Amino acid sequence: MPAVSTPKSAVWFRQWFSLGLLSVLLTGAVSLSGCNWFGPKPSLPPGQQAPIAADEVAVFFSKYQGNQSIAEPVIRKLPETAKSEPLKFALTELLKGPSPEEKTQGFYTEIPKGTQLLDVTQDPKVITINLSGQFATGGGSTSITQRLEELKRTVKAIDTQHEITVQVDGKPLELLGGEGLEVPGSLQSEPQ
Repeated sequence: MPAVSTPKSAVWFRQWFSLGLLSVLLTGAVSLSGCNWFGPKPSLPPGQQAPIAADEVAVFFSKYQGNQSIAEPVIRKLPETAKSEPLKFALTELLKGPSPEEKTQGFYTEIPKGTQLLDVTQDPKVITINLSGQFATGGGSTSITQRLEELKRTVKAIDTQHEITVQVDGKPLELLGGEGLEVPGSLQSEPQ
């Protein structure tokens, strides 16, 4: 049987059609990846967060991701009266805990109920947060580590330049909780 030759235009058409089809499939896969069809979207690297508006602050509460508790941000509207002190406003919101709606989304706080912000001071290098005695009560090491993470991440969402020190009733926080977890002089470790 004689060999049948394929015209060059047909070969060219098949090559371009294959490349076009491949391009459409890849574009579709990339588009669908933003829809969580291929698993959850990757979280931002430690220490980074999605940009927020100038009249908003990020407050970090705990939330389970699998079997691990992580600190995740919720956005709070910064009232006009608090624009000169956004850190104080964010810390006050943190100590209030998650809203009922945020609780239905799985947010909770490890900071003991009734903890109050007594003072926030800032010098050229350090922000000092003075909290009431309730902050240092109860909880095991995991709970304590998580409450410090909520506090640190909330502060770092507003100010990345200063070290953070914590006081309880005006005294430097050195031990925390029933297990006596030692607290470093400043909360500078990388966020989770």
